[in-house]
Amino acid sequence: MQSFQQKRPTVTALLLTVLMLPAGACAPSTTTTQPAAAPNVTDGQERGADIAAVYAEPTFEVAMTKDIVYAQGLSHETWGSESAEAMDLLLDVYEPVRFDDAVMPAIVMIHGGGFNGGSKRTGWISEWAPWFAARGWVVYSIDYRVSGDYGTLPSSYPELPAELTEAQIEQAHGLYPACRDAKAAIRWINATADDYSVSTDHIAVIGGSAGSVLAVGLGVSDHDDCTDEISVDDDPTLSTTNLDQSSEVATVIDHWGGTSILVVLELMNGIDRFDATDAPVSIVHGTEDLTVPFSEAETIQAAYTETGVAYEWHPLEGRGHGAWGATIDGQTLFESAYDFIIETQALQVDETGAPPG
Repeated sequence: MQSFQQKRPTVTALLLTVLMLPAGACAPSTTTTQPAAAPNVTDGQERGADIAAVYAEPTFEVAMTKDIVYAQGLSHETWGSESAEAMDLLLDVYEPVRFDDAVMPAIVMIHGGGFNGGSKRTGWISEWAPWFAARGWVVYSIDYRVSGDYGTLPSSYPELPAELTEAQIEQAHGLYPACRDAKAAIRWINATADDYSVSTDHIAVIGGSAGSVLAVGLGVSDHDDCTDEISVDDDPTLSTTNLDQSSEVATVIDHWGGTSILVVLELMNGIDRFDATDAPVSIVHGTEDLTVPFSEAETIQAAYTETGVAYEWHPLEGRGHGAWGATIDGQTLFESAYDFIIETQALQVDETGAPPG
């Protein structure tokens, strides 16, 4: 039997396929679930053992803190120019207002925008973040460098196919700094976990479009990816990114994302990143997506089938890109994400609606 690696298209063909990511309407879907793997075990305890319950209904008031600096990144005048300045990388935090010392799970939300733009307060995040925080999660929404920020690229960055358009080249160049920043955000969350009463073993990441490219990248890539390809001499802002911390996440919710950052990483060293250590993923993708082809979802599904890591498969029949209003077996997309995070992290659910204490 051919392996998944042998069946994949060439990486050049993949780049031509996946670099079509502008930012982003409603249909029933088909659901398939890979048999769930046993929860990861940390320090001898199953996930969910020593963590506060989450709630089936909105239970807490939500406090939002805006524009926290989680790291810095270089912004060059043009790609590869010597002239550059450090820019602050910002996130917002949505916290449940509670009066106990509970340790809570966390969710990181990553906006889309084709690696050309977008905002941590984009429409879906402004709805999703308070929805989850009111039910007991600490939610972080991150900004990251986009193509116009001209982040530092490693010398090993792949030569891009001549067939790419100028816009696709900009997107391809934007992938690496965005991935570096997303990993830095996870490391910052680990470094400040005590300040926000967060369990670092229970970090989920939810993306949309380009944000899901980064979410899948966080769940699949290796610890050193999008970090060690550049030294502090190349980019002194690396020293602000909590390099001693983990960038591992426990669960990924993929909305019409793809594999382009993983393709770039594979081009740099020839190693396929999908393996049995990847985070479980819920794959949600419109079958008629003309922006990020549905074949990208099928690529992720095929990889997870081969590695045996738990996943859910939610093709949105007849729908295109950005189908935030879609339903899955009668559930909204955020209700489906809620269930998948609870299942993969073995979280306890309080059905009473009464806040603790």
